[in-house]
Amino acid sequence: MSPAPNALDETEIRQLLESWSSETRKGDKNRVLKNHLPDVLIYDVLSPLKYEGADAYRRSWDEWQPDTQGEGKFDLEDLSVTTGSDVAFAHCFIRCDGTLPDGRTFEDLVRATFCLRKIDDHWKIAHQHISKPVQLGGS
Repeated sequence: MSPAPNALDETEIRQLLESWSSETRKGDKNRVLKNHLPDVLIYDVLSPLKYEGADAYRRSWDEWQPDTQGEGKFDLEDLSVTTGSDVAFAHCFIRCDGTLPDGRTFEDLVRATFCLRKIDDHWKIAHQHISKPVQLGGS
């Protein structure tokens, strides 16, 4: 018995997002957006916070992507995927860390949400939102 269509779609989306994570980890700015629509809208934690289109995001890559020794970590955690016939969304945490050229290390945990559209039988990311909780003062 073959899986239900939604199970196949969920598997494809999970693979797409794991590929995105892997390409990001490698720092491959030319392949990281291979499954994004050209007019993707991306909200990110780093300035300018909003990128309209894959080209704008790709052009800014070297300005904010940390230069690390080796790949570092960029792992999806608690990935949840919900699919419809031609739209889907997914959300997760992303755990990142690495070692900078001067030997300092960094570690971070951010939230991610992805909105996808099924076009010509393939899922593409139409919107990506990465955010980080802010700890406000007080008790």
